[in-house]
Amino acid sequence: MPGERDIDVGAVIENQRRGGLSAAILFWSCALMFVEGYDNQVTNYAAPAIIKAWGIERAAFGPVFVAGLFGYMLGALGLSDLADRFGRKTIILAGFWLFGLLTLGAAFAETREQLIALRFLAGIGLGGSIPSAIALSAEYTPASQRATRIGLMFVGYTVGAALGGALVAPLMREFGWPIAFAIGGLLPLALSPALMAALPESARFLALKPGRDARLAAILTRLKPDLAIPRGARFVLNEAPRAALPVAQLFREGRALVTALLWFAFVTSFLGHHFLTSWLPTVLAGDGLPIEHAVYASSLFQAGGALGSVAIGRLVDRRGIVAIAIAFGLAAPVVALIGVPGLPEAALMGVVTLAGLFVLGGQVGLNALSGTVYPTAIRSTGAGWAFGVGRVGSVLGPLIGTVLIGFGLPTWLLLICAAIPLAGCAGAAAGLRTRVTPPERSASDRYPEPGSRPAGAGPA
Repeated sequence: MPGERDIDVGAVIENQRRGGLSAAILFWSCALMFVEGYDNQVTNYAAPAIIKAWGIERAAFGPVFVAGLFGYMLGALGLSDLADRFGRKTIILAGFWLFGLLTLGAAFAETREQLIALRFLAGIGLGGSIPSAIALSAEYTPASQRATRIGLMFVGYTVGAALGGALVAPLMREFGWPIAFAIGGLLPLALSPALMAALPESARFLALKPGRDARLAAILTRLKPDLAIPRGARFVLNEAPRAALPVAQLFREGRALVTALLWFAFVTSFLGHHFLTSWLPTVLAGDGLPIEHAVYASSLFQAGGALGSVAIGRLVDRRGIVAIAIAFGLAAPVVALIGVPGLPEAALMGVVTLAGLFVLGGQVGLNALSGTVYPTAIRSTGAGWAFGVGRVGSVLGPLIGTVLIGFGLPTWLLLICAAIPLAGCAGAAAGLRTRVTPPERSASDRYPEPGSRPAGAGPA
């Protein structure tokens, strides 16, 4: 039975004071996502100028686009385990430093091969930081608000993706393509000291590690200033530490089908997402839309995503996984509608905005789910592997688009092809709905029950 001196870490987080530390974590998480959003587009911004300056064929530049995505995939797969071993904050900062230094180095690249290597290594750093940041944010958010909080985080991503071009375009005219990578590298390096000072380590992570009571007590009193911590208090978390091989734990205790469905959902959502973001301007321009209007349409896709990040995140908190399934179920026909021949331009822009709302908003719902469906001891591993495996889709999306465009398919058929994986994602999310305890009320978020163990103790 819990003693009078037992303090349930999950209960403190559930009843924390609004603002304060929680707001700071959200702000700096948004800053992390802003950098990722910028980086997701930085090579696209610089590509035309690099191709012209180096005198290479457009097709030869393709591996540069893929290198960063492939590095991100390996970083998410390889570094997420370290975040569950050594802490979320440690991996966030280490990955951010690695990403910043190597992105800055890309500004000095002189060959395509150098640029490929630098983008690949920078992607590894970012792939370690972002899933750990999602896990950290989820672990500091009351359960009923987690998807909304992660949705707000991803507003930073869409803003970074949308505003990056407006920031870089005039500077590139003055300083050339290296300025795009210089900004992308200096920004995380400048933010890193503030992140080091402002971000706490995960309280849930500390609760599972022996000898961290002083740090944990200081964090909990910041979350809940009126919390009384008696001398000799024990910090209780209704989770047991997991054994070694955390990746294997993703398939144990009834999680195998859940993990498989989550990975399939990530692969198909990223495939459809990156198919669209990579080729939408080119496809629309090739269909007769003025190039500047095609670029504007891409910005509206990101703007719709910003709205969807918050709206669908909130729906996930209220209705659970069914909101994700509905979002992707609506995304598929809306994306197909973009390719309808003769669609008036005003209607086209509205459809593209709706597509961004459902596609990117649904993706945020999946991101939130990856940060809540697994217990604390394997949460970074679970989120990291979902992101890493999902990046297979982000690599395949542009490549499949290249092949289909090479076949000379009409625009309406290309957009149907882009919609197919989104429909598959909706089906996977519907399957998850029947297999997962609603993330807003996972076992680790309940108050102590008879048999609760002290934090850091092994299985009873």
